[in-house]
Amino acid sequence: MVNALQVSELVVPGPVSPGQATAAPPAKPCVVSCEVGPADRQALLELFVRSSPDTRRSRFHSALSVFPQRYLDEILTGRQLALVARDTCQEENQGKVFGLASAAPITPGTAEFAVWVDDAWQGHGVGTLLVRGILRLLADHGTRTAIGIMEPDNLAIRRLVGRVAPGAVVRFEDGMIVVSVALPDWAGAQGARS
Repeated sequence: MVNALQVSELVVPGPVSPGQATAAPPAKPCVVSCEVGPADRQALLELFVRSSPDTRRSRFHSALSVFPQRYLDEILTGRQLALVARDTCQEENQGKVFGLASAAPITPGTAEFAVWVDDAWQGHGVGTLLVRGILRLLADHGTRTAIGIMEPDNLAIRRLVGRVAPGAVVRFEDGMIVVSVALPDWAGAQGARS
């Protein structure tokens, strides 16, 4: 099953290795695509391999050494809503997945969402685009509340969610930060901005 969502575009500089100067923006946009399916297995496994232990811990709340098979299967078969960011900017990275957003139902009307961006692409707007995309997809599917669970020291994702969903309710629970986004209100605010 392929998730239906309008393609979004974002022009971002290419990935930057530590100590390297920021590259000039590419001539072509990078595209966020919702086309996640069995053919994406290898690209998602490669995203996992490229991710630092800190990025894996932030995404999975544990320093994993292997991509969780059940999670991968649920994304690839459509049991979880998922979007990927693909590189369409650079010929040598054409089609490479450099970000993933996913969401799984936890109760009727509520889903937990998460975002994961390749280390080299963090700080370029990819996470913002993916969070907006997954929240829009959830709202389109009739989900009323989106929940994000994050580590307290993950300041980047806390700021990102604050920008994308400024009306989100934040609470501390079991040593984690839980963000709740009322999707009808969020979607209404997004519609008013367009």
